[in-house]
Amino acid sequence: MELCNFSSEETQHLNRAIRFIGGREVDLQPLLARTLIVKTEHFIEDCKALTAYYPELGLEDGAARLVFNVGPDGQHKILVNKTAVIDLSYIHALATQLVHLGNLNSYNSEHGNVYRLSADQAIADFYYEFLLWTRFQAMKIATRAHALVSWHAVNGEAPPVDGCYQFAQVSFAVAPLNAALEQLAGADTMAVWREAFWSFLEELTGYVGQLAFYQQSANPSELDEQFPAEHIEREIGLENCLLFYAALQAASDYPAWKEMRANLRRTVVAMQEHGKQRFAD
Repeated sequence: MELCNFSSEETQHLNRAIRFIGGREVDLQPLLARTLIVKTEHFIEDCKALTAYYPELGLEDGAARLVFNVGPDGQHKILVNKTAVIDLSYIHALATQLVHLGNLNSYNSEHGNVYRLSADQAIADFYYEFLLWTRFQAMKIATRAHALVSWHAVNGEAPPVDGCYQFAQVSFAVAPLNAALEQLAGADTMAVWREAFWSFLEELTGYVGQLAFYQQSANPSELDEQFPAEHIEREIGLENCLLFYAALQAASDYPAWKEMRANLRRTVVAMQEHGKQRFAD
C-alpha cells in the first residue's frame, strides 16, 4: 500500500485501522501492495477525470472514491477528500473503500468485468444485492476501525488489560434514514415510491451497518431509541426490515453472502410488496 499526502501520524493511524479489518471478513493482503491511497484537495475534479475510464459502480460517496481495476494484477487507487474528512474521520472513509475493494475483487473474479454488466446480467448475478451487502459490511467494519483507532489515540498503544474495549454513549446517524422514509411516505404513485425505494435501502443498509458493530442480533430498538419502527412498519413492514438486517448480519464474508443473497432478495421483494398495498386501491 502506497500513501500520498499523508503525515507520518496519519499513516500510523491508517496502518492500525487496517489491522482492525479481519482477514476472514475481507481478504485485502493480495490487494494492498497494488493500491495507492491519495489525499487530495481537488476531489471533485479528480473524480470527474476518472469517470471516463472507471465509471461509477454505485458505491461512491463524498468522502472517498475507489478506483477499482478489474485486471488480475491491476493497480487500484483510493482518493480521499481532504475537505470532507475531519480529525480521524478519514479512517472511516478509507476503511469503507478498502472493504469495497476486497468485495469487488471477489465479485469481479467470479462474475467478470463489473463495468460491463448488462441490466439483465446484474439481476441474474445479484449485483444489486451485492451492493447493499458490501455497503453494510463496509459500514460495520469501518465503524469498528474508526472506534478502535480513536480509542487508541486517546488511551495509547496498549490494548485494554481485559481485552474489552469500552466506549462512551454512542449516537447513530438516523437522520438520513428518516429523510429517506419521508421520501417513501410522500410518494403519490407506485412508480414514485419504487424510485425512492432503492435510495431508502441504501440508507437502511448503512444505518444497520452502524448498529451491527455493537450488537449480534437484529434488534435496532435495543440500541437506538430513535429507531423509526412505526414508520418502517407503515412503509416496508417491520418484520421485513428485521429479516433484511438479519440476513446481512449472517453474511459475514463473500462466501456467506453467496449463501444469503437469495434471502436478501426475498426480503427486498417482500418490502416492495408491502409498499404496493398503499396503492392497491
